[in-house]
Amino acid sequence: MASLIENLITQLNEEYAIYEQLLQVSMEKTSAIVSNNLDRLKDTTDKEQLLVDTLTGLGNTRQDTMKNIANVLNKRGTELKVIDVVNFLEGQPEFRDPLMSINEKLAKLARKLKEVNTHNQNLIQESLAMIEYNINLLQNLNRAPETAEYTKDMFKGAGNYAGNTVPTMGKFDTKQ
Repeated sequence: MASLIENLITQLNEEYAIYEQLLQVSMEKTSAIVSNNLDRLKDTTDKEQLLVDTLTGLGNTRQDTMKNIANVLNKRGTELKVIDVVNFLEGQPEFRDPLMSINEKLAKLARKLKEVNTHNQNLIQESLAMIEYNINLLQNLNRAPETAEYTKDMFKGAGNYAGNTVPTMGKFDTKQ
């Protein structure tokens, strides 16, 4: 059991290191979005994808270790969480303390990463809204104005302009 716990601690530390790299890349992504540098944004997205792929592999390995720990504890592997293992190791501080420490560090880092990603998502949505606004503006500039048609007689008192449906009389009506 001790070797399984040591493996779990090692795996969590490896995940933590990759998550730290992912946080840095996400911050670079923020800068690329703000500066509207599409090449840099593509590069950071590619780096991000590689790190996520690495994390997926590490996560699978960690899940296998958790299943093995669950078998030793006679629990279901899908129900067992790191905090459950920490609670089980109550009388063994040499394993419990490092496991609890890395679990807390991972939780804090995950919250920070979530904040940065939410911020990036909002920036991208605002950028897309601005792009859509600019496209609509450009499309409207290319359209012909939708106004009434004007004629040369419009201002000559002929009464042919829009809104004037009363015929004009040439003389003042004195029969009132």
